[in-house]
Amino acid sequence: MLRVRLDDGSLFLLDNPSAARAAEACRNAAESVPAHLRAALEAADEAYRCRRKALDLLARAEQCRKGLEAKLAKKGFSREAAADALDRLESSGYLDDGRFAEAWVRSRLRIRPEGRTRLLTALMAKGIAAETARIAVEAVLSESGDPDDAERAALERARLKLLRRSGMNNEKLTAALLRKGFPYAAVRSAVQSGENTE
Repeated sequence: MLRVRLDDGSLFLLDNPSAARAAEACRNAAESVPAHLRAALEAADEAYRCRRKALDLLARAEQCRKGLEAKLAKKGFSREAAADALDRLESSGYLDDGRFAEAWVRSRLRIRPEGRTRLLTALMAKGIAAETARIAVEAVLSESGDPDDAERAALERARLKLLRRSGMNNEKLTAALLRKGFPYAAVRSAVQSGENTE
């Protein structure tokens, strides 16, 4: 990283070699810095600060590209600086939508059991591509063996959690489980088998 302070008090932080060379040329120039060179320095400085902020956010938790892009925009970074930062982070492996999706699905299933459909819809709403979302959901459901068994286990956990609510009859239970993205046949079977055991 190169810190460049101009005579007018401007400070630029640069990690781009070509911008650093331009800054050195400005520093050694006897006259004031041309506008196009100042604009290039400002862009390089913003790009550096944007990458640093993105790395700080990634250090706290796994992020998806769309979510990180929104957070950077909220911090006042330009679209160009954010796109450059996110491209560099993706190419270096720090930012990965597939890895984010798998972590999100694991967490969601632990906290709020849902079916494949609901998980896929929620991931796509976060900006995850449909195929990436599908692969992540299947990968997480397959971690403990058969993905269908994992979905049935999530359905049973959701059913038991919903039964703790007062006034939950079979009709309301069925509707609630369907809203959670579980398939109708599995919901009907779980509700009927629950009737026999209670």
